[in-house]
Amino acid sequence: MLQEFTKLTTSFLPMPGIKLSQMKMSLLVLIFSTLSYGDIFCQDLNKQSIADLQVSKAIELYNNYNDRNAPIYTGEAYIFYAMKMEGSPYFKTGDFTTGWVSYKGRKYDSLKLLYDVTRNMLVTQYPNNIYFITIQNQFIDSFFLSGHTFISLQENHKENLYSSGFFDLLYNGNVQFLGKYSESLMTMIEGQVIVTKFLNHDRYYIHKDGLYYMVNNKKDVYRVFADKLHDLKKMMRRNHIKLKRKNFETAMVKASAFYDQLTH
Repeated sequence: MLQEFTKLTTSFLPMPGIKLSQMKMSLLVLIFSTLSYGDIFCQDLNKQSIADLQVSKAIELYNNYNDRNAPIYTGEAYIFYAMKMEGSPYFKTGDFTTGWVSYKGRKYDSLKLLYDVTRNMLVTQYPNNIYFITIQNQFIDSFFLSGHTFISLQENHKENLYSSGFFDLLYNGNVQFLGKYSESLMTMIEGQVIVTKFLNHDRYYIHKDGLYYMVNNKKDVYRVFADKLHDLKKMMRRNHIKLKRKNFETAMVKASAFYDQLTH
């Protein structure tokens, strides 16, 4: 911890011939004031504990100072749609909702997020709430918004996965049930108005025993869960769960949980 503090304070030292800015000088005063305050009121505590607390506080202050320069905000500006639309290009809602993003292994909490499924872009608001930034996909590990956790997966033929991108982790147990969402645009003329329609192309997967299986209907699901099919059907009948197109996603979450119960 003390090594971290040394690196932290060293980063504020000016290069030869350059003066510290007033803002950085104020931050240094605040950091060292925090250290002195801890020394006065924690004299009877273990010295190492005091040092760890002081360093943690200093790092927190430094991170807050650098929020606007965080790597997550290095993407391009997001351009909103400017046409008459039927349907929505966004996941769940076209409004920004609070969530988190794991980016290059670091988790950023309490971000305002919007997921553009059509263009496969995760959008966030810059801290000043004026600019809208697309987060660079290649550095996103996972993200959470609107009650859903998305994970980034890469095409892997050995695991029977032939698609890359963000997958909605709908059920996460000994087996996983995932959704992969995409949309296409269809432009048509209605009267004298050009209208853009968004067409959904959702796909679902079961991850079982190290392999991914695309499942589009009840027949696919029963083939993947064939080893416990008899008992699974009984549990589903008992709980009035039917795998139909209109409720496939919610029914599959429950079917995956039932299968987990039968196998573990």
